[in-house]
Amino acid sequence: IAAESGSNLILSPIPPPHIVKEGLLLKQTSSFQRWKRRYFKLRGRTLYYAKDSKVKAGVSVITPFRKLMLCAESRKEMEDWISALKSVQKWETYEASQFNMEHFSGMHNWYACSHARPTFCNVCREALPGVTSHGLSCEVCKFKAHKRCAVRSTNNCKWTTLASIGNDIIEDEDGVSMPHQWLEGNLPVSAKCVVCDRNCGSVRRLQDWRCLWCKAIVHNCCKEQLGKVCPLGQCKVSIIPPTALNSIDSDGFWKATIPSCSSPLLVLVNSKSGDNQGVKFLRRFKQLLNPAQVFDLMNGGPQLGLRLFQKFETFRILVCGGDGSVGWVLSELDKLSLHKQCQLGVLPLGTGNDLARVLGWGGLCDDDAQLLQILEKLERATTKMLDRWSVMTYEVPTKQTPAIVKEEDPSDSPLQITQYADSVATHLTKILDSDKHSDVISSAKFLCGTVNDFVAEVGKAYERATENKEEADVMAKKCAMLNEKLDSLVKALSEDANAQLVPSESISPDESDTDQSRPFRSREQLMLRANSLKKALRQIIDQAEKGNSSPYRQIVIAKSELPPLLGSRNEKCVMNNYFGIGLDAKISLEFNNKRDEHPKKCSSRTKNMMWYGVLGTKELVQKTYKNLEQRVQLECDGVPMSLPSLQGLAVLNIPSYAGGINFWGGTKEDNNFGAPSFDDKKLEVVAVFGSMQMAMSRVINLQHHRIAQCRQVKITILGDEGVPVQVDGEAWIQPPGIVQIVHKNRAQMLTRDRAFESTLKSWEDKRKGDSRPARPRLNSQQSMEYLTEEECAQVQQLGLVADTLINRCVCVCL
Repeated sequence: IAAESGSNLILSPIPPPHIVKEGLLLKQTSSFQRWKRRYFKLRGRTLYYAKDSKVKAGVSVITPFRKLMLCAESRKEMEDWISALKSVQKWETYEASQFNMEHFSGMHNWYACSHARPTFCNVCREALPGVTSHGLSCEVCKFKAHKRCAVRSTNNCKWTTLASIGNDIIEDEDGVSMPHQWLEGNLPVSAKCVVCDRNCGSVRRLQDWRCLWCKAIVHNCCKEQLGKVCPLGQCKVSIIPPTALNSIDSDGFWKATIPSCSSPLLVLVNSKSGDNQGVKFLRRFKQLLNPAQVFDLMNGGPQLGLRLFQKFETFRILVCGGDGSVGWVLSELDKLSLHKQCQLGVLPLGTGNDLARVLGWGGLCDDDAQLLQILEKLERATTKMLDRWSVMTYEVPTKQTPAIVKEEDPSDSPLQITQYADSVATHLTKILDSDKHSDVISSAKFLCGTVNDFVAEVGKAYERATENKEEADVMAKKCAMLNEKLDSLVKALSEDANAQLVPSESISPDESDTDQSRPFRSREQLMLRANSLKKALRQIIDQAEKGNSSPYRQIVIAKSELPPLLGSRNEKCVMNNYFGIGLDAKISLEFNNKRDEHPKKCSSRTKNMMWYGVLGTKELVQKTYKNLEQRVQLECDGVPMSLPSLQGLAVLNIPSYAGGINFWGGTKEDNNFGAPSFDDKKLEVVAVFGSMQMAMSRVINLQHHRIAQCRQVKITILGDEGVPVQVDGEAWIQPPGIVQIVHKNRAQMLTRDRAFESTLKSWEDKRKGDSRPARPRLNSQQSMEYLTEEECAQVQQLGLVADTLINRCVCVCL
C-alpha cells in the first residue's frame, strides 16, 4: 500500500478515538529496504503506527511528502486495509469535534525542510546540523526544531482564540486588547529593528524577536520600548483577532463575535489546486492571518468556515482554487442563504479560471510571495453582481415491457398498467413540447381516452374483489370523481377544437360574446385542468397501492414515471460560467474520465491543457456529433431557433470560455446584440462548428456563430440516445428529454478595478511625499530623547501654557 494524501506531517498525541481499522502490518524501512512488523491504527484520516498496540504518540504517515510501503500477511487483509484507506480518502468532512479541536488547538503543524543559512532550534537553542540545515519547521509560526526536540515543544503556535492568549492578555478601560506574540531568533538577513532602525538577528546564536502578527522585529534591548498592544500590521482590515473568538456553542464549536476589523476575510483554499500548490498558499495565509479563519476545502469543505462567519452582518470570502471550487462555495452559500451579507473574491489556482479572468484577478497565481499585495488589492476591490442560473432537466421515461401478472381467474386478461403509463407519458410530453393549438388539443384528447380506459380497468378490478366492500366503495367514488373531471376537460377541449386562434388584445368588446371569434383557451388554463386530472388520478393509484389482494397489487405506477407538468422540473445543477452540449461537452467528459483513471497524468496545468488539445484534435477526424442540429431543438425565450449544421451549442454567462476564449467574439454592442455581461440577466448562445473553430477563437474574434441573446434557454434532446452536456467543466451524459436554463439568483463578487487602484496609488504616493516619515510610537520620556534642545524647550513651554489655561477654566467653573 502506498499511502499518500494532502494532510500535513503531525507529531501529536492521538486524537479522540474513532478507529477505522487497526492491526499488524509489515513496514518497509528506508535502510536496505528491510521489513519490520509494526502495529497500525487508522484514526479518522490519519494513520498511526508504533512497535506495539499501546500507541501513545504516533506520526501521521499519510502526507504529500512521504510514501509508505506496507505489506499484510494475507491478500484479504491487504484488501481490507486498502478499502479502509480509500474510504477515509473519500470523506468530505471530519467529525465535527475532532476537526474543531485540531483547527483551534494552537498546536504546531510540522513539516520537514532544509535551510540555506544557519538556523537554530527554538527548543534546545542549538544549531540544526548539516551543510544545509535539516529539521522541522512549523508551517504557521515558523518555529524551528530538531526532530528529537519537536515532541518537547510547547503548544505555543500562533494564537487562534482568546483562551490561547492566556495570561498575556491586556485589559484596560477600553476593553480587552491583544499583545504582541513574539518568536525568538532565525530572522531574515535584511531584518531591521523598528525602534532603533539597526540590523537585527545573528548567524551565531538565537537572538532578537519577531511578532507573528504585525511582523515587527526588535532587538532584545529595544523590546520594552515598543508599545505592548499589537496593531496587527498591514492585514489588520482582514484579520479576525483571537480576542473575537471567546465563546463556544452548545455543540462545541467556537463562536466569533463581531471583530474590530471592518470587513473580516474568510479564506477557503483548495489544497489540491494549482499542481497541488494549494498547500503552499494555505501555509502563507495562516502566517498572514488568524489560522482560525483559513480553511482547507479538501479537509472539511466550506461549511466549517461559513459556520464560523455566518453571524457577521458583512464579511468577505476569498476562494483559492479553480472554477469548481468557486461553484462549490456558492452552492453552500445558497444552502445557508448568505449571499446578501458576503462578497466573494477568487484567487486563481485551477486550470481554466474563467471566472477569475472576468473578475480581473487574472488566469493564474502561482507565487505565494504576492499574497500580501493580493490582500491589499482585495480590500480595494469593487462589488459586482454575478448572475447564477438553474439548469433544470426532465428526462423522458424509457419504454418498458409490460409485466404480466397471473390472475386467480384465468379468463380475465392481465391488467397491464405500464401501457397506460407509457401513453400518459407520450401525450403529456407532446402537450408540454408543442406550441400548436391543434397538437395540444389532439394530444389532450388522447390523454383523456387513456385515463378513461385506465379508470374502467381499475373499476373492473375492484368489482372482482368482494372481500372488502368498504374499500371498493371508496374506490368507486374516486373513479366517479375522476370521470367528472375527465368529462369537464373533454368538454373544454371540444369547445376549443372549434375556436379560432385570435390574440386576446385584438378582440373588441362587441365580439367577445360571440362563439365564432372566441379566442383559443390559454395553455395555462388547460394545464390547470390537466393538473387537477393528474391529482385525481394519483389518488386512485395511492388507494390501489394500499390493497392487499392480488387485483390491487397489479395497480402500481411509480409516481416518477408520470412526467411532471409545467413548472415542476428538477434542478440538476447551478451554472455560473457556461453550459455546453455536444462537442465541447464530450471533450470535457473524456478528460474527466481520463483524470479519474490516471490522476498522475493530469496532475498539472500543462498536462491538462495538453490532454484537452489531444482530445480536441481527435475530434477533428471523428466528428462524433456532426449534424447535432438533427438531434436537438433550441428555444430562446420561447422562440424556436433555426440551427445551422453544427457539432455543439454553448450557452455563456461570462465572456470567457475554456480557459480564456471570448467565444462570443467581442465585448461591445452592435446592431444585432448588446454587449455581453455577467450581471444583465441575459445569456449568450453560440454554435460550435468544430475543434478548429474553438482553437481559432483563442486568437481572433469570430462572430458568425452567434445565435441569440436571451433570458431563458430550452434544449430538447430527441431520439433514444443521450448526449454529453457540461456545466462549468463538469460533464455527464444527459438522456433524451428537456434541459432548461432559467435565472436562479445573484451573488456579490469582488472585482478588481485597476483604474481605481492606479488613482488611489497616485494619491497615496503624493501624500507620502508631502508628509514627514512617521516615528515609532513611544512614551513621553522616550519621545523627548528624539527632540532637539529647541524642540524640547517649545514643548515644555506649551505644557506650562496649557496647565495655566486648565487652572483658569477650573476657577471659572467653581
